Amino acid sequence: MNVRINLLLLLLPICFHAQAEHLEVTADEWCPLSCQPNAEKPGYAVEILQAVFPQETIHYRVTPWKRAVLRTTSGTSEALIGAVQDLAAKEGLLIGQEPIGYAQDCLYVASGHPARYRGKADDLNSLRRVGVSLGYVYTEGFKEWLTRPANKPKIFTASGDQPAALNLSKLREGTLDAVIETSMVMDYLLRQAELAETLVSVGCDTPDPVYVAFGKGSLGEERARQFDKGLALRSSGKLAEILANYDLEDWKQ
Repeated sequence: MNVRINLLLLLLPICFHAQAEHLEVTADEWCPLSCQPNAEKPGYAVEILQAVFPQETIHYRVTPWKRAVLRTTSGTSEALIGAVQDLAAKEGLLIGQEPIGYAQDCLYVASGHPARYRGKADDLNSLRRVGVSLGYVYTEGFKEWLTRPANKPKIFTASGDQPAALNLSKLREGTLDAVIETSMVMDYLLRQAELAETLVSVGCDTPDPVYVAFGKGSLGEERARQFDKGLALRSSGKLAEILANYDLEDWKQ
């Protein structure tokens, strides 16, 4: 019995080290932060994680957003890309001081559409069909309008791991007459599809910082601290290099 216990104690550090050699990361497709795992450009948040944790192999998976959150809260995944502070607090996930950008929800319509959003729920009253994403958190006037029972028939909720792309397709086809989406994500999709002049933003909410959220426990706390320290990539020029690959600039500039 003592031999077995001693052997187990000797193996524990080895097992912990082996577990720490990879980092399970989950997100939905929210390009340019989190794109397809095997793509040449997997997303700038993924590349930041690779640079901050060079000693670990990043195992990155794309799933629908609600499943991505569940995977991280249950411990199946160790990090979640794209969490806001309210979500992290609600789900007990750990974030550091350094965001990975800012999410600003905007209203997108076809060029020439008369709708304008100025921060008030009533600004959306003329819309007939509005696209949103399943599991996403909306604020300010968007939140108020979306939670009004009378507007429920007007709301199309895109699910799956590419909700922004699905809503963009429906807006382009005319199935939707408006979409509420994070500007960084939708603007990236519009540039890729060469639709930046055809589908436009007509008003936005206040920007909200977005984070990589880590799972509960001491390892999550350590990774959150290491992530903050790792964003010294900014001073070395590495962060600017990563962002340039996505035609983006540092959100702190």
